[in-house]
Amino acid sequence: MSSLFQMSYSTNNARRFRWWARFLAHLLLATAISGCASFTEVRKFASLSGNAAGFDGITRDYVEAPERRKQYQPAKFYPDLESMKARREAQHASLDLLQQTLANYMHGLDALASGDMRVFDKSLVDVSASLNKASMLDANEKQSVGALSTLFARSATVWYREHEMKKLIGRSNEPLQDVIRAARRIVENGIVADLQVESALIARYYDNIMLAPDNPPEPVAMALAKEVRAEALSRADGRIRSARAYDNVLSGIAAGHQYLYDHRNAIGAIGHGETGPQFKSHINTLRTAYKTLLDVSR
Repeated sequence: MSSLFQMSYSTNNARRFRWWARFLAHLLLATAISGCASFTEVRKFASLSGNAAGFDGITRDYVEAPERRKQYQPAKFYPDLESMKARREAQHASLDLLQQTLANYMHGLDALASGDMRVFDKSLVDVSASLNKASMLDANEKQSVGALSTLFARSATVWYREHEMKKLIGRSNEPLQDVIRAARRIVENGIVADLQVESALIARYYDNIMLAPDNPPEPVAMALAKEVRAEALSRADGRIRSARAYDNVLSGIAAGHQYLYDHRNAIGAIGHGETGPQFKSHINTLRTAYKTLLDVSR
């Protein structure tokens, strides 16, 4: 009798164990699925921001500008243009550092929101050396880059991810906003301003040719010169529009991350309920700005 009781007891225990195992498995699966879904909009924003922030066409164009100018200025200005090219390299290092820091952070946030089980620890290659080359950044801006340049995002459970995302966004918003402000300063005060000067040089170059008093009255040549002038100015205007489009991208990233920061205590519900339309509006604004950047940069 005793052995029968023990067998019955063991069987019941085994059944209970299997039932609880199935129950816990379903519970964990449901929790994981709902957790992943709740971070969908955060992932969209982070992934889009990471791709848009890393767009480097603006800086490449900017560094190449002194070479372009040689066709619009006399040879006596070539030494000055070579010096300008060296300065552009330094400016390029500054903006490149800001772009990569911002892109790395956003890709790290995307990895955390995705539930990637790996440890995400992505740093800029030799941040110290990069900071030394970033001559356009002041001490506070360099400090912000340092604060944002290395990410430690570990995901084990949905709760832990949510906890880590709150902490990450809370600590990162201030240096991130500083990094974006520094990038926008370089774009507007450095790149856009210089491209406007380049546009004026192009216009003056062709005007001097067409309005020279010793020019023979040749209608065909004059029409051709006007056409070439218009094309050159159109390219210059396209570069200006690209730079300003990138500035709009940076503005969209800043606004979207500020929204995440302001609502970080409800991070698991972002994109749903009352927060849904508001955050999706930030994502749509950023997506439109990035599409415009790609369109005008072609």
